[in-house]
Amino acid sequence: MSSILVVGTYAIDYIGYFDESFADLPEPEALNLSIQLDGLQKGFGGCAMNIAVMLHKLGHHSVPFAYIGNQIDPDYDAHLRQIGVDQRGLVLAKGSELPAHALIATDADENQFTAFFPGAPKPNFQSDLERFLDDSDSKFEFVVIAPDTPAYMIAAAQTCIARNLPFISDPGQCTNAFSEEECNELVELSTMMSMNRYEFDVFSESVSDIESHLDLLIVTQGSLGVKFFDGDDWHHQIAAKPRRRVDPTGCGDAFRSGLVHAHLLGASWTDAIRAGCVLATINLEHNATQLSSVEAFPQRYLEEWQECPEWLQSEEQGVRS
Repeated sequence: MSSILVVGTYAIDYIGYFDESFADLPEPEALNLSIQLDGLQKGFGGCAMNIAVMLHKLGHHSVPFAYIGNQIDPDYDAHLRQIGVDQRGLVLAKGSELPAHALIATDADENQFTAFFPGAPKPNFQSDLERFLDDSDSKFEFVVIAPDTPAYMIAAAQTCIARNLPFISDPGQCTNAFSEEECNELVELSTMMSMNRYEFDVFSESVSDIESHLDLLIVTQGSLGVKFFDGDDWHHQIAAKPRRRVDPTGCGDAFRSGLVHAHLLGASWTDAIRAGCVLATINLEHNATQLSSVEAFPQRYLEEWQECPEWLQSEEQGVRS
């Protein structure tokens, strides 16, 4: 399996559930509206962490690079140790009492409202990342630049280019923080990007003919599937069908994990996107993030697409529970 660096965020999630639909709420005269949640749970989050954990479960040596405040949460630490995730890339942020936190409310229609506190500023981000890469005994084959503050994503892309490290970038839920200049800079630095249809619309307002700047552009569209541009033309892949719908939190991270997993095993982009769809569906069938098992992934892929490509049969294909 491959050695993969995942650059992004570590966060404590607090996930709340609203049994009705946000669309049915009364329209307030001002932005002042309260709702009563029907459940609340603490979870392990942060896009870098979510992706790294799932890639680890899929059998890769995946290392998250993320800032964790002045100490790692004890529950999170125990969780990562139990799974066996490499924590060498977790950076203490001295003087920052709280790490990043995500407050997520999900309604009955799987709509979500997320408030994200990114933690303290990271003035030494690029030098810390460079130092980690220089000091690490791991020779990374691929990098995932997960959603984060624009300046940090751009710095991560510059660092990867300077070290000839292939990467895929995904602005994710941080898209609204990007200025027009930052949108253009991240696209120009990237050769591969993944985003959802809203994020694609936002970036397209700032970057004309965005696909012409990239070798690969993937746009996820929920139940409508995925459209992707592979350097020549646009293509469409239907979505996988979930057995049940429990919690959409982290489905985008699960998609990225499946995409990268299959790509590094030699899959075509169509197959890699199918793998991402299957992992996103497995994630959707469970509460919160990082808790779902991927043991059934090969069988679920086979059942979903009625194909067993060579990469899926590889002797290197060995998932962890």
